Amino acid sequence: MDENEKYSVDALTEDTIRKLEQSGLRMTIQRRHIIEILTSSKCTSPKELWYEAKEYVPDLGIATVYRLINRLEQIGVISKARNLGMQNVEPKLGTLKDKTGNIIKKEGSTQELAALIKQGLMTSGKIKAEENIKLSLVGDKINIQIS
Repeated sequence: MDENEKYSVDALTEDTIRKLEQSGLRMTIQRRHIIEILTSSKCTSPKELWYEAKEYVPDLGIATVYRLINRLEQIGVISKARNLGMQNVEPKLGTLKDKTGNIIKKEGSTQELAALIKQGLMTSGKIKAEENIKLSLVGDKINIQIS
């Protein structure tokens, strides 16, 4: 990680804790403090975050900060944008092409992507028309939650 990286962070929620635990990490006091500082401060680098967190957890190592930032990015809780300021972590519809390479649809919004995925799931019999889907980006994968 670079000193010039900035982070966009979701709030510490039960969903975040669940995602961390599903990825193999327990929610320790150190990790909780780091995430709470990420969500409430304007830290622009792991080193700044480490200095601020050491006030609450004096024996905190900087490697713990780096590992947690990497894991939070992998599970889609934060995103880093090098020299670009804050960025949203949201899946977007890319270009759709047919089998001959002709463009069917250019880039679109998350709602358009969700509608296309829902239509495909309904057509294949996986979901019913009254069910809703929610998309979330986890690393480079799009997770689909049906409700």
